[in-house]
Amino acid sequence: MEAANLSVFRYIADNWDTLGPQTVTHLLIVGVSMAVAAAIGLLLGVVASRSESFAAVSLAVTSTLLTVPSFALFGLLTIWFGLGSSPVVVGLVLYALLPILRNTRIGIMAVDPAVVEAARGMGMSPAQILFRVELPLAVPVIVAGLRQATILVVAVATVGAAVGADDLGRPILAAVGRSTGSIERLLSGTLPVVAIGLLADALLALLQRVLSHGRVTVAAS
Repeated sequence: MEAANLSVFRYIADNWDTLGPQTVTHLLIVGVSMAVAAAIGLLLGVVASRSESFAAVSLAVTSTLLTVPSFALFGLLTIWFGLGSSPVVVGLVLYALLPILRNTRIGIMAVDPAVVEAARGMGMSPAQILFRVELPLAVPVIVAGLRQATILVVAVATVGAAVGADDLGRPILAAVGRSTGSIERLLSGTLPVVAIGLLADALLALLQRVLSHGRVTVAAS
């Protein structure tokens, strides 16, 4: 087992001239997808917290999107965006919307109505209440949604190799069902993806704990 582990890491080191750029591309795809999804998901979540009918429709649509197989969705998007990273980014944004939208809505709706009324009594406008009261108090819940979305995006991004994205899905795809396949090649794509997912989740979990502690402190004061 130890010899097998060493052979995997030796393979990664020997092929880092290819795996390095693929890792960077994977990170870029994940980063851009999450940035866009966070902006759209937060906006939709705020609107959904204000309108039950909009919430029902938006949650139904984003839930349905998650049921579409990634290979089929990415393939469909290549019709408009061509081969490469672009259809993958668009597809990942669509996949990431549900947890961000849902948690933003839940977080805002969980804010104590008495706190909102107190802010309104102080003369705050609806926009000030949203940005200075509701969103700050909802941030830990929103970050939990971002954690879910990030793990999903990191993993599903590997499927993008099937439509031309030069990311960590390439060595995985090359290792499956082909004469060029090997356990080293398979793990050379899988292990970095797992590492990226664990690191991203750990950082967001730390942020969530910090923000949750800050929320408790504010509430106590």
